[in-house]
Amino acid sequence: MIKEFFDQVSSNKWTPKNIPENIFDSACEWPYSVIDFDADFEKMHEEIKQLENTFFIKHRDKDKLNSYFHEGWNAVTLHGIDPHKTENYDRYGFTSEEEANYHWTEVCEHLPTLTSFVKSLEYLHYGRVRIMKLEAGGYIMPHTDGKGRIFGPFNIAINNPEGCQFAFKNDGIVPFKQGRGVFLDLGREHSVWNNSNEDRYHLIVHGHINPELIQKSISQTYSLYGQN
Repeated sequence: MIKEFFDQVSSNKWTPKNIPENIFDSACEWPYSVIDFDADFEKMHEEIKQLENTFFIKHRDKDKLNSYFHEGWNAVTLHGIDPHKTENYDRYGFTSEEEANYHWTEVCEHLPTLTSFVKSLEYLHYGRVRIMKLEAGGYIMPHTDGKGRIFGPFNIAINNPEGCQFAFKNDGIVPFKQGRGVFLDLGREHSVWNNSNEDRYHLIVHGHINPELIQKSISQTYSLYGQN
């Protein structure tokens, strides 16, 4: 099924036809918006690989019974309740981030380069910040995260092996590469397949985004993929 999905969407390609005032507006038609960073992602990648047997846990393992199916999906939390609580606070009986006492977890001590990069994004407020690992050969079946436009979680590729792809059903392959961050509309049907021999690591950053980062992403996306 996963191969069939990617075969079907591989010929689809999205390009922006205009510059929106606000990519977070429900009327915006952009499925994603990108921004490339100049930072030492190879060093971040090496730091992460040292965590393998210590911090990473299976992410949303119960979904295999109750929701969409996936295989090889793991995570660790940098900012949140603790390193091993990788889902939203309400999954653990809390009613807010404040009650859950979101904070920079002890795993950050092992990831100085990565943690410094995340803080350099200068979010006005940080929610959950996680590293998501998709094992070699792993996949996340086609699904949506909910109804309507769900735009905002910032997905940043620490590495992105050749053969690993994120795709929208109607908008084709998202052009991830190492060091590229992408704001994604997760209300659209999407899937991920790591059809490679290497584990994939991406950052997912939630929170109140620095407006300058948003504007830089809009400008860069239109320049890269729009009508110059």
